[in-house]
Amino acid sequence: MSAPTANQNASKWTREKTIKLLDKIEAIATDEFSICDTLSQALIKARCYKQIWSYWKKKWELDEDIMDRIYFIEQIFISKLEDGGLYKTLNASTCHFILKHNYGYNTKGESELPSHLRHEFPELIENKPSNGSKTKKEKEPKPRTEEEIYIQEYINDPAYKDFSPRDTDDEVLAKLRADAAKHPHLYTAKPPLDCNYIKFAEDLFAPNA
Repeated sequence: MSAPTANQNASKWTREKTIKLLDKIEAIATDEFSICDTLSQALIKARCYKQIWSYWKKKWELDEDIMDRIYFIEQIFISKLEDGGLYKTLNASTCHFILKHNYGYNTKGESELPSHLRHEFPELIENKPSNGSKTKKEKEPKPRTEEEIYIQEYINDPAYKDFSPRDTDDEVLAKLRADAAKHPHLYTAKPPLDCNYIKFAEDLFAPNA
C-alpha cells in the first residue's frame, strides 16, 4: 500500500530542496534580461505553482533563514510592482490589485510581521484573559446621567414618533405634521426637553389624546 500523499509531499520538500528552488526563483526574479514582474511568472518559469509557495510559508514559518529568503523574494516583486505603477511601465490599477490581494497592502500602510520574528514581541501574542478579568470590550459601561436617561425614555415613548393628525391642528401644523410623518428623523433627532421651544413644536410632539 502506497504512503499517503501528504507524507510524500513532506519528504519531497526537504529543507535542502526548498532552498535550492528558492535560489532558482530568486535568480529569475533578479535577472535584468528576463521579463518577470510577478511572483506567479517566476514560479511558472521555475516549474512551480502558488500553492507550493504557500506550503513553504507554512512548513518553514519558524525557520528564520528560509523565511528571510521567502520574504526577500516577495519584496523583489513588491518593488517591481511599485516601480511599475510609479513610473507607469505597468498598469497602476493592476499593480494595486496584486499588491492588495497578494501582499496585504492596505490604506493604513500596515505590514505583516513575519511569524519567525513575532516571538520577539510578546505583546503581539494573543493572551487569553485570566478568570475574573475583563477585556476592554467587557468593561463596565459608563453610568448615564439623569438627563441621558430622561432623553432615552422620551425617545422610547410611543408618543415620541406619533405624528398622526390632531383635532387641534391648524393648516400650518397639519402640513408640518404630515412632513414629520414622512421624514421623522428630521423631527425626532432633537426632542424638546424644556420650555425653550416654540408653541407649534410643543403641539407637534404632544401625545395624540
